[in-house]
Amino acid sequence: MRVMHFVPYFPPDRVGGVGEFVAALHGGLLQRGHDSEVVTTGVKSEGPVHRIARSRLGWFLSTLCWIRAASQCDVVHCQAGEALLVMLGLRLLPRRRARILVTFHSSSAGMMRANAPYRIEGRRFGPGLGRRLTGAVMGSLHRATDALALRLADGLNTIARSTARELMGPRLGASSQVIYNPLPPASASSFDAEQGVESVDLFYVGLATHRKRVALLPFVLARVRRARPGTRLRIAGFELDEAPALRALFEAQGCLDAVECIGRRRSDELPGYYRAARIVLIPSAYEGLPYVLIEALQQGTPVVATRVSGHPEVIEDGVGGLLVPVDDPGAMAAACLRLLQDPDLAAALGDAGRRAVAERFDLDRQVDAYLHYYRALSKEAP
Repeated sequence: MRVMHFVPYFPPDRVGGVGEFVAALHGGLLQRGHDSEVVTTGVKSEGPVHRIARSRLGWFLSTLCWIRAASQCDVVHCQAGEALLVMLGLRLLPRRRARILVTFHSSSAGMMRANAPYRIEGRRFGPGLGRRLTGAVMGSLHRATDALALRLADGLNTIARSTARELMGPRLGASSQVIYNPLPPASASSFDAEQGVESVDLFYVGLATHRKRVALLPFVLARVRRARPGTRLRIAGFELDEAPALRALFEAQGCLDAVECIGRRRSDELPGYYRAARIVLIPSAYEGLPYVLIEALQQGTPVVATRVSGHPEVIEDGVGGLLVPVDDPGAMAAACLRLLQDPDLAAALGDAGRRAVAERFDLDRQVDAYLHYYRALSKEAP
């Protein structure tokens, strides 16, 4: 198979679920001997990874120059409506060989809902009016491009059933599938727990955004520390200097000195940190199906996550972790204390999570699924 992937960012230039998804799939296809290429942002191309622009907008426009090359592939694999110009161009070509597959990682409507104002313990949080207006405009644009991508694609798939239900509804049919994120096998990390990573009770990996509900972390940590004063929280993804409002919340809750930030980390740097943590926290109000969730479980670390989006598709409450309502620090803290006070339960959940990930998110299995889909699409006449 000859496959060309269009993705707006790609490791190691930026860490994020969409880029990690394409990197894993691209690597798996190359290992099988298939011709896989990636067209993405950046300035230094290497082998089959073509970095064609510095910015996302520049990449979006520059993809026009790749339509002719893409048309000669068996499959052009795009992520949501991000490569809309490529899809439009391919549709206009009279003799295109390539079939268009679009993978949706989330729903624009779900993202917008998660960025609306919310309350934690009676306090109001959320972006200001200016950011909400900007977010509404951008959300409308994303919905429009996604809707057009749905019409232009020859094949559709999502990475979670929840996304399929929200995004496609009755359109989810024979030409669309749910294929979970591919996860490469666990490997030793230079950041191993045995090589200097101090153990910690709670671990959060992600950005400091309202959708991720980082404002919940100070309230959860403070509640847990009332029962277990020595509890500490490690954060990967940002420094508190980048999130002054969050720093002020930790300080107001009296637990700033119990927080350690390790900044942005690549996925291949995180395994040791997952293993050094007793619990991984995912307080998000909306996700597609986050890599943090399956990466933590792969390392045998139990997860306490909100009961939203794709989380229940990975964690059956009590198998791999515990699920709690969104914006409920009391419930999240209680779940953390349950695991911290019962190491046998935590170990059992971690083992169950590791098995579930090996069975359902294994890279070889997901590459098989995509190859099957690619071949089915390529057999259809354009």
